[in-house]
Formats: sequence, C-alpha cells, structure tokens
Amino acid sequence: MGNMWGSNRGAVERFQKGREALFNEFKERSDPENLVGNRRIVNGNQNAEEIEKTFCEILQLDLITLKSRLQTDDYNAYTVLCAFIWRAIKIDEEINCITELIREAFDIAERLDDEYEASGEKGDLFGLPFSVKSNFFIKNYDVTCGLAKLLEQPKTTTCPMVEFLSDQGAIPFCFTNVPQGLLSYVSSNPIYGTTKNPWDFSRTPGGSSGGEAALLAAGGSAFGIGSDLAGSLRIPAAFCGLVTLKPTQDRLCVTDTHGGLPGRGRLGLSFGFYTKTVNEQEFLLRTIVGNPSYLELCPMSSPAKLGKPSITPEEKLVIGWFTDDGFNPVVPSNRRAVEETIQNLKEQGHKIVEFKLSDVSEEFPSFVVANMLFRNVMPDNGAYMSEMYGGEQYDEYMKLFIRLVRVKQNVVVSWLIRYGAMPLAKLLLSKRLACIGSAYNSDLAACRQNQENTDTFKLHWIRYWKSKGLDALICPSFITPAQPFEYPAQLSNGAFLTGLFNMLDFPAGVVPVAPVKKRDVDLLNDPVDGFPLEGDILLKKQRESAQQSAGLPNAVQVVTLPNCEEMCIRVMKLVEETSSGVQRLQWKHDKNDSDPVDVNNTPSGVVESMEHFKRLDLHRVK
Repeated sequence: MGNMWGSNRGAVERFQKGREALFNEFKERSDPENLVGNRRIVNGNQNAEEIEKTFCEILQLDLITLKSRLQTDDYNAYTVLCAFIWRAIKIDEEINCITELIREAFDIAERLDDEYEASGEKGDLFGLPFSVKSNFFIKNYDVTCGLAKLLEQPKTTTCPMVEFLSDQGAIPFCFTNVPQGLLSYVSSNPIYGTTKNPWDFSRTPGGSSGGEAALLAAGGSAFGIGSDLAGSLRIPAAFCGLVTLKPTQDRLCVTDTHGGLPGRGRLGLSFGFYTKTVNEQEFLLRTIVGNPSYLELCPMSSPAKLGKPSITPEEKLVIGWFTDDGFNPVVPSNRRAVEETIQNLKEQGHKIVEFKLSDVSEEFPSFVVANMLFRNVMPDNGAYMSEMYGGEQYDEYMKLFIRLVRVKQNVVVSWLIRYGAMPLAKLLLSKRLACIGSAYNSDLAACRQNQENTDTFKLHWIRYWKSKGLDALICPSFITPAQPFEYPAQLSNGAFLTGLFNMLDFPAGVVPVAPVKKRDVDLLNDPVDGFPLEGDILLKKQRESAQQSAGLPNAVQVVTLPNCEEMCIRVMKLVEETSSGVQRLQWKHDKNDSDPVDVNNTPSGVVESMEHFKRLDLHRVK
C-alpha cells in the first residue's frame, strides 16, 4: 500500500513551501505594474498598460518570427522572458502544468542582454524562453518524477540538450509536470498534482511529457523539450494539438536524464521538441542534430546533420497507411483522421499503398508483437518499478497501474496471472488484457529470446516496407483523443500504437489535422460501422473515454525508416499543408466579452476551458 510519504513528508512540505515562494517572486517580477520604469524592459518607460500590450504582441508571435524579432533588436531577452513568465504563471494557475521555476532565469536573461551590449553578438536561439520536462537534469535541481524519495537530491550535472540550447542563447525557465514514475499518459503525481488539458479541463494532456504539451498548447512557452519511450512525446502532442517528432534513438542522443526505465529492453528512448508547426520543429532539429558543438557535449549522438530529402519537392512520394494495427482498433475520429489525410495526399498526386500489418510476418502476428513490446518495457517484470513506488503515496489516477505492477512481484500471484488468471481473462474479459498481463520474462533465457525476436521482427518489418517501395507511413496517432483522467491507468493497451515505433526505433512524428467531429462521437455507439466492442472490457472502456470528445484536437502519426528524419519532416509538412488543422489557444489582447467562443460540435468541457482562457485573454484561432 502507498502511504503518506512517511519520512519524506518533511521534504515534500519544504519543497512545496519553497515552490510557492518562488512562484510568488516570479509573479511579482513579471507583473507589468512592477516593471514600469525598468530600464531592461522594452517600453519600460511606458505605463503598465503599454508594457502589457508589448507582452501580448510578443506572445502572439510564432517561434520563427519571435527569433527574428529578437535577432533584429525589436525585443531583448529580458522583456521576452518576463512576457512568457507572466503568462505561464497565469496558465499554471488554471491547468497546473509547471512543477518548478528555474531560479536563474532572470539572471540568464540579464546576462544575455549585457553580453550582447558588450560584444554585439547573439546566439542562434538568443532570448527564446523554453520549458523543460522535469526528467531532464539541471545542476542544483531535483529530478523526482513525482516521487517523494527523490526530493532533496539535487543533480550535479546539466543534461547536454539543455546545456546546448542554453549555449545558443535560449533560456530554460521552468520544469513541467509528468506522471508519477513517468510510465503513464496521465500527468499526475502526489507532489505536484494533476495537469489539465487546456482544451478540456476534465481531460489529461497525455504523458509522460504532458506538462510540456499543456503549457505550450496554452501559449506559455516558446517551445518545449521532452522524451519518448513509448509515446511520451507523441501522445501529448496528439491530445493537445501540437507537432512533435520522435527521432531515431541515436540521431539525437541525450544523457543525464531520468529515462523512466533504466536497463530497458529493445526500446528506443528518443528526445525531441514540442512546437506549433512543422517549420518550427524542423528549425529546432536542424539547430541541434549533428551540430559539432552538441557532439562535444554528447559524443554518443550521431554526427549526421539534418539534410534534405534525396528527392525534390516536386517529385511524388509512395505513402503507406493503416488504420488498424491488428491489436487494438482506434475510435472513429482517429480512423477518419488517417483516411482523410490519405485522401488529401492522393489528390495531390502521391501514390497511396495500404500497409497490412498482418502481412509483415506470419511468425509475428500483432498480438505476439504486442506481448513482445510489453516484455521489452519491463524486462525485469516490473521489479525496478515496484521498488521505485515503494514507500510512496500513490497518485489517485496512477494507483491502479502501480498496484498491478507491484502485485506481479509476488511469485504465487505471478504464476496465477500467467497460467490461470490470464487464460481466464482472455476467455471472459479481454484478449488484450490477457496479452498484456502475460507479458512476463520467466528467466534470463526468455528475456534474451524476446530481444532476439524483437530484432528479427524489425528485419521483417523493413523487408515488407521495402517490398512496398514506401517513402513514409501514415497511421493513427493514438487509440482515442484526449481522455478523462481516470482512463489511462485502465487503457495501457493504447501504448502499442506508439510504443511499436520505439521498439522498431523508427522516426515518428505527430501532426494535428482536424478537430474531432460530432459525427465521430455518434459513431462510437454504432457496433457495425463505428466501434465494435468484441465483448472486450478494454474496448468498452476505450469507447467510454472518447465520449463527448467533439472539438478536441485530432492528429495522425507519420513514420519513416531509421535515420530518415528528413523524409519524416517532409511528409509531416505535406500533411500539415493539405489538412484543415486545429484551432489554436492563442493570446488575445483586445478584451471583448461579446466575442463568440467557437462551440460548434464542442463538448461542455471544452467550452468551459475556452471560457477560462478567454478570461485570461485567450481565444481559439485557426
């Protein structure tokens, strides 16, 4: 059983007290009322209303334009940082996405401006404030992953990704929330609380990089950084209407982070960015991938810079697609996203080829592959995670998952699960639940065999891919749109659709394409053309989780062969250009209560969220 932290209670209380004090300090320092007359602020000689207007102008800019305006001296680093902190704190008060502010942020901005005044030189990312997923190491800060036992153990190093971005002039200003122990897609834990999706406060932004996605989707950061072990970048991007790309593991290697599962099996751990457009994503990846300065910090990363695709933009591509991975069907909205995207690309003259997972390998049907994946996630059958959760208070939305992990450590229970309960579960409850529950490595030989099978399956996948002559593959981004908080712990089956590409170690990006429609939700209850339940309790839960989801972001996943990030970006651009996209949560300076909020086909949760943000001067725009 989880407890109330025991001996760690004092550490939790000290942290929360210090956190509150720092939030109050940053709120004071970024308040336009307190910046009047500040020589470091652009238009600081104006009144508070004019300073606020400047902040709003800054916050409306896309990343590329903001970079340009910083480079041409329209704004300085200190002003831009104050604008984003001012807004981020307002957003955090609504959706609880920030775990900790970085104390040195204001000092860094001052130093950057002073160094520019002295030298006339600026880094490529000069003055861009960015947020950091809270599993990245920064010297003198804890990395707890929502676990009280890891408080008051500050790191002695800074991870190379944060260090490189800082060296280029970007400013890390906050850490963002994650699930307790990282392995979930509900960003919630007892230390920092539960993060809400800015599109609908009753739903999760995803995980494990959920705090990052929520903050950026609400406009509280110029860009964000996160990690992806089984969809941790891609699921939040899909849930929050953002763009991301999970590179091949070694194309962008990052050390000095908490990876969630040290010593994992054949499962690529990737790192990347959150942006609002594919162009922004490409800009950031080109800045870091293969950069000699980054290789000095992280020699394990590939020296190959991000190049151009070998074919010209005018040439047509061969694009594969699927809507059914053979293990777990997706809800109608997510199926439609792929179908419409493929149709759009076909109309542009690209060759479209159906990708049938059942044809990849007779030796490895989808349920066998899913079992293989979950055994790679926990090669020690959950022993590490069980120890990690020991002595912790269990998060409200994580406790079911944690208890299932810990109970598997009991030898008798484990035997019953594999040889008694799972066959019965397959017969009576869910063949998907049985598949996940039986993902168990009985000994080292079984673990080794699973890794061999993974390698063999990867070769089969590549051969099938090449037999189709594919440039890229488009498939669903996840099994549902953003879910209410209580469902991720019950629907770990959804991780197969994203975790598959970690196991294959293929680049995989997410692009928002359109909102969920009312028709999609209506089809959930159609057992023939909509979403058949197959008598499966997990599919029933999945259907429940997607109810009232009209108006939420909807996305597709774009996949390419290993080390073909350039092609992945190109196809992501094609998808973005040919889709209707999703509306944005964007700053609006002119307050006008008569301005309508677009509520067409939108559930009450989204309307409530929009009204909250409208009071913060936010509105939804294309």
